[in-house]
Amino acid sequence: MAEYNEIIEDEKFDMDSFEPLEKTISPRSLSQSSRKKLKLVLGGIALVALATVGSKSIPVSSSNLSEEKDKKITKSKSVKTSPNVILFTVDDFGWNDVGYNSGDISEATPFMKEIVKKSIKLTRYYTQPSCTPSRVTMMTGKFAYKNGFQNYELQQSDYVGVPLSNKLMPHYMRDLGYKTVGFGKWNIGHCNEKYLPSARGFDHFLGYLCPGHGYVNHNCGSNEVRDMIEGWSEVDSSGKTVHTWENGAAYLGIYDTLLYRQKSTEAIHKHFNSESEIASEEGSESSSSPLFMWMAHHGIHGEWDSEPVPPSELLTKANLDYLKVLKKRLDDVGSEQEGYSKFFKMRLITASVLMSIDNALKHLVETLIEVGEMSNSVILVNSDNGGDTYYTKGHPGNNYPLRSWKFSYYEGGVRVPAFVYAPGIIPNAREGGTYDGIMHHVDLVATFIHIGGGDVNSMMMVSEEDDDVDSINMWQAILDDSDSPRDEIVLNLPRSREWKIGSTETDEGVALIVGKYKILTNTAHDNWFSPSLDKDFHSTEFMKAFTCECSFYTHSSSSECSYSNFLFNIIEDPNEKENLWDDPAYNAIRENMIKRAETLVSSTKKDYGKIVPEYYSNEESLDKTLTSAKAFQGNDDYVVPFQCAAIP
Repeated sequence: MAEYNEIIEDEKFDMDSFEPLEKTISPRSLSQSSRKKLKLVLGGIALVALATVGSKSIPVSSSNLSEEKDKKITKSKSVKTSPNVILFTVDDFGWNDVGYNSGDISEATPFMKEIVKKSIKLTRYYTQPSCTPSRVTMMTGKFAYKNGFQNYELQQSDYVGVPLSNKLMPHYMRDLGYKTVGFGKWNIGHCNEKYLPSARGFDHFLGYLCPGHGYVNHNCGSNEVRDMIEGWSEVDSSGKTVHTWENGAAYLGIYDTLLYRQKSTEAIHKHFNSESEIASEEGSESSSSPLFMWMAHHGIHGEWDSEPVPPSELLTKANLDYLKVLKKRLDDVGSEQEGYSKFFKMRLITASVLMSIDNALKHLVETLIEVGEMSNSVILVNSDNGGDTYYTKGHPGNNYPLRSWKFSYYEGGVRVPAFVYAPGIIPNAREGGTYDGIMHHVDLVATFIHIGGGDVNSMMMVSEEDDDVDSINMWQAILDDSDSPRDEIVLNLPRSREWKIGSTETDEGVALIVGKYKILTNTAHDNWFSPSLDKDFHSTEFMKAFTCECSFYTHSSSSECSYSNFLFNIIEDPNEKENLWDDPAYNAIRENMIKRAETLVSSTKKDYGKIVPEYYSNEESLDKTLTSAKAFQGNDDYVVPFQCAAIP
């Protein structure tokens, strides 16, 4: 891989432009026991990496993906169970980042381009505009406003988490008999142990809790704390469920995509091999429980995340050849186009990170083939939200031609690439097709319950005191290519129950889709960010969303900001070029959508909309012995629970 080193050494991808907030942490800063464990783990990972590079990979192509080539791992017969369900989430994966949509880095995800020929593309898949709200909606099946998590990014020392009254996706799947494992980003609460993944349905989880962290040093934020945690949920001899966790010091120094790739492989082999071996010893048929796995990858998140360039063992020769093509394009631009040159240097890093994620997906498919489970598995690939175009803070995503970026409610922030790959389950006639019906993160809970054989309505029932789950089962509509059972998506509502149209506070906007129409109220103007040198390209200074530095997230009130109300027909105008708000022909549609928003804002049973401001105002009253800093310091400076009061 010497040629890869040459590419990296040549201007080093302009790594100095990151201005990272973190410092590289030496294992010397760890306790003696942690250093000893770290040495053992790193040695194991290194051996795995060498074995992967030196071995012949299983060929996977569109011609054989749908064929039954599963290797039998034991002589025991297997009883068909509910399909395995794998949710493969790419962080900040923009519309123009996936190969089958991309106009500038189309070969950064060659496996996705290949596998989608046997998949169903979800062309109108919607999300929330950033990490925490998106994960809250995915895991709860409820729109963000019902839990008070609209426009809120959970940080390392925050005193909030998803209220415990919510049942989360892995808990539903475990109730259906699934083994539940997760890897990667959590970011929906950790200050109390009850918020941790292992206490909310995962049998095993390895990942991080912050919005982002260093790819290798795992640093979170500017306080030099590291972020990696591992947890387990097990039933002891008395029948009691016990949740345990420990910090991730053992994994320090490992590029996290490599870590999650290896650990997920181990989990798959351990689950299916061990249960088959037991059946063989007993001379019975194998009836292993199905597997639910959430692969919530760190890549391609870039904002302030250090050391994003992946190690060479995660890339292929074809990847290296394409990086050379991209590098030549960068060289051809030269210094005359300084803004574009800087952008594309960072975009080159994006391509390399995407390659490592793409290869991780390929490795996952190969592993399922090895254990004989690919033909009984459903893999849904999605992004948590739109791409982050702000390339002066890290390697950028891109959503072009959709409007705007992550953190916005324009299409670029909330409409993302997604597809379903299930070669033994999807009808042959639907392979390579699309599903153009509208759906949202919230719909995954009901859809996965259905795939797992559960009764959706009964399993999602809530008490009279709780708000209903919004999730809708989309599976049959996807398979049949029929009309979507969903006709409304509530992206954002004001926190105040008394809100009426005309309110001017920056956090009092509405983002609502009904049918083919979408309204955005009190919303900052934003641009289209082309990855090419054309009229929609913006220089370093302006290639960021809300160029006036205002949004629902920052609550800025700069005099430079320009707020407006918008009405779009997102079927005929998916790039949101024509604002219909003041068009008399659409008065009735506009007024009906406003009334709908005013009804929804006062309809919640629990006033979780006040969670964030109320908990922040009470921070100072908390017992100082339980503060986050003290807890982190007592755990090798790792982000860990610090026993805040859990929200019921």
